[in-house]
Amino acid sequence: MLLRIGITGGSGFIGTNVANALKAKYEVVIFDRHKPKIEDIEFIKGDIIDDSIKKAFEDCDVVIHLAAAVGVKITEEDPILTLNTNILGTKNVLEACKSNNVKKIILASSSEVYGEPLKTPIEESDPAIPITGYGVSKIAAEEYVKAYAVNFGLKYTILRFFNVYGPGQSKDFVIPEFVNNASKNNPILIHGSGSQIRSFCHISDISKGVSLSIEKGDNEIINIGNANEPITISELAKKIIGITNSKSSIQFVPFTDSNRRRQKEIINRIPSIKKAERILSYKPEISLNDGISMLKGEI
Repeated sequence: MLLRIGITGGSGFIGTNVANALKAKYEVVIFDRHKPKIEDIEFIKGDIIDDSIKKAFEDCDVVIHLAAAVGVKITEEDPILTLNTNILGTKNVLEACKSNNVKKIILASSSEVYGEPLKTPIEESDPAIPITGYGVSKIAAEEYVKAYAVNFGLKYTILRFFNVYGPGQSKDFVIPEFVNNASKNNPILIHGSGSQIRSFCHISDISKGVSLSIEKGDNEIINIGNANEPITISELAKKIIGITNSKSSIQFVPFTDSNRRRQKEIINRIPSIKKAERILSYKPEISLNDGISMLKGEI
């Protein structure tokens, strides 16, 4: 008998890719405010912050909780929405799991929980000292999940995603924004000096990490990302200009002239994925060059 998997936020960027990756192997039901673009998949319309969540997970074995307020613009401009969605929404999901006898929850968390790391690569045992409202909301969601494990025996895996990108992502995020501007030969705007270091992970590799967590990694916190190609934002812009054969210029925008704040800009964000390799047999496969090339035709 197939495991039944519930996915909150299953119509979003990550959720759509995860659902597509799972539907051949599992019985999948999507719970979201918006109808998914995937055909032949069960869909329940609702919101994690209201009562519609209560019966969403009937007969589900595992719930993958992806629904969240994300992105710098949304989470900084509307902190109340961020806290309600990411903390109270998570509590509602946990209550629905408990009342429906769900065996396990997989929580999508974020590298934002680490804040500015004391060292890189960042390991799961390193201090979590978030410096953004979004990071605070995610660490609170993690603590709720662990509390339900202690009090009600709900198994969990917490996945801390590092800089996801890929087809279908909002242009509010750095790689699709840069590719979009490069494809039109528009200037590429970089906030700050461009020395910020990131390790980007293609959505197909993120989806793989989620899939592996369904039957492995019980009661663990695990980084999911691609540690192979750390890159500065300036180098990323140059790479995208080269791959897209663009004539775009690169322009640097001081934090004082943008909606970004230096105090909340994390400089180094490079994951250690040794734990994911050991526990999940996880290995990212899509190089940054290949991932960016895949985006060229979409934007």
